[in-house]
Amino acid sequence: MDISSQEKNKKAPEETKKNPYVSNMFKLWIVGVIFVLMFIHLFSITRYGPFPIISDETIVSIVLALVGYLWIQELRDRYRLQTLNKALVEAQERLKREELEIIAALVLTEEAKDPYVRGHSKRVTKCAIAIARKVGFSGAKQMVLERASILHDLGKLDIVDQILRKRGKLTDAEWGIIRKHPQRAVEMLEPLKFLAREREIIYHHHEWYDGKGYPQGLKGEDIPIESRIISVADAFDAMNSDSAYRRALPGDIIISRLKEASGNQLDPLLVDVFLDLIEKDLSLWSKD
Repeated sequence: MDISSQEKNKKAPEETKKNPYVSNMFKLWIVGVIFVLMFIHLFSITRYGPFPIISDETIVSIVLALVGYLWIQELRDRYRLQTLNKALVEAQERLKREELEIIAALVLTEEAKDPYVRGHSKRVTKCAIAIARKVGFSGAKQMVLERASILHDLGKLDIVDQILRKRGKLTDAEWGIIRKHPQRAVEMLEPLKFLAREREIIYHHHEWYDGKGYPQGLKGEDIPIESRIISVADAFDAMNSDSAYRRALPGDIIISRLKEASGNQLDPLLVDVFLDLIEKDLSLWSKD
């Protein structure tokens, strides 16, 4: 038997499966039968008076049986459609998670190449979620922030290592390339339409509270709060981690620098919240 014959045999059982749904045409036929029966019954009453062709009890029984059948089939069809819709939603959610996991894996893999930034996105995410919980974010908003935090440096995948890992001072041209990474992240995530809010958060995570940041120079409350949260977490981890040109700063210096940045680079309210958190939760200082 050739391959084409085998494929036909495999498809045969699927093609002979009965449609589990009752077609709308069949339902219309049943409704039509009910109307015909009622018409015949009314005609017989008009024509033959008290001796109709079909008794009232028979007509009522037939009509109720047909209506009951339609009602049951409608409920079954609705249940099947709800089950199918639930399965589709679950499949879409799985696909979203898998796409996010692939992208996140790319970011973490890129970070793993450089000992100075290894684990940066995870640590930023941990600090950002701690702040979000403290200020009362809902579970759904925390999930959005978590995705944005883990992907906030995605645009740096498009920057050559000679710039990212340069030990000396960056030139103006190199800084111009670095400043484009939020926009590049947005462009890279554009096909994933369900990440619209995350793209906005990532795009603005380098805005400064006083309006001197980039890419749009937004100021104060005009900056999405999730972006302001990531800014605090990002600044903290940058100071708390070794870099190519310096060692991690001591804790007291980091706290002092955060206070200095409060109100200009960083949201003062969020800085106060985070300072309270790192005083009470020493795990946020972890570099693992």
